[in-house]
Amino acid sequence: MSNSADGSLEGVIAARTSLAHVDGRRGVAIVRGYSLADLARHRTYEDCAHLVLHGELPTNDSDRRAFSAALAAGALLTDAEERIARQLGDALPKPEALAAALPLADDAASRASDPIARAVRLLGRVPSVCAAVTGVPIPPPAWPYAHRALAALGSPREDVASRRAFEVLLSLESEHGLSASTFACRVAASSGAGAGVSLAAGAATLSGPRHGGATALALDLLGRAAARNDSAALVQEAFRNGERLPGFGHRIYKVADPRVAPMRDAASLMVDRGLIDVAESLRIAAEPVFGPKGVHANIDLYGAALLAALGVAREQFVAAFAVGIACGWLAHWVEQSRTGRLIRPDSTYDGPAERAVPIPA
Repeated sequence: MSNSADGSLEGVIAARTSLAHVDGRRGVAIVRGYSLADLARHRTYEDCAHLVLHGELPTNDSDRRAFSAALAAGALLTDAEERIARQLGDALPKPEALAAALPLADDAASRASDPIARAVRLLGRVPSVCAAVTGVPIPPPAWPYAHRALAALGSPREDVASRRAFEVLLSLESEHGLSASTFACRVAASSGAGAGVSLAAGAATLSGPRHGGATALALDLLGRAAARNDSAALVQEAFRNGERLPGFGHRIYKVADPRVAPMRDAASLMVDRGLIDVAESLRIAAEPVFGPKGVHANIDLYGAALLAALGVAREQFVAAFAVGIACGWLAHWVEQSRTGRLIRPDSTYDGPAERAVPIPA
């Protein structure tokens, strides 16, 4: 266990949760008892969100229809809400605009519901807020969540393989333990803040380059590798120079990121794979060089390649992850709100010793 006073809280247990467990040494992520990788491979995003928010997978088509209807029920924004979200998208960088706009998803009808119903309704409104911030038409509420989310990001892709690959990405992001953004959401929730504001806290934290913003940096690496057409030489050069490779390494995983394989498999079925093959060449080249040091390809590398192939703009990469992890943030909001405890850690002071205040003459 590292010293918690370094500010990272590494090794400190900060929450008790029944949502997910990430074992970085075994390379396993479990959501409500199920393998996250298997969930992404075999179930829809709606099924994953149902599991995260309700605690169990839907057991029949009736359960699925009811959940889909609940997601669609309040998905359209009012004219005023849409106008505000579009103005924020025009005035701010897209990641910051999304964080600022997410409280709009928590409408009066949501706030009148019990916590789980509130979370489900709010999740259904997230793609609409995202679309308004992006500056594209709000997708029809009847569409599946992944289809709506992809359209909300401005992607022109409509083919089945592309939409399925994006759905796998969303499912892999649906819940992944106590990430920095999820913890930020829980801190907000611990104060009694509402679901929309807590989502905003998560989205704001996600936007940083050490978190969700890392996907855009991975895109830069993919571009360099594609231009050079020699991934092995690029990897060797980075190793010699002691450079970090964006899209490689993970704060928790010291073995292969279990989310990479389902992402790679789903993306391999796309007709126009773009930089996905470049990502694979980098992974293969880097494994014998960086792998022994516990540095492996992570979801950012393949996420960047997939989003670029889908025609999603670089500035929308954070939003692409946010629309997936939103259900996890909301589930943590519900869980933390029920504890009734404010998160208030101590700090180690290393400033000047106590001293008298000079009194002006």
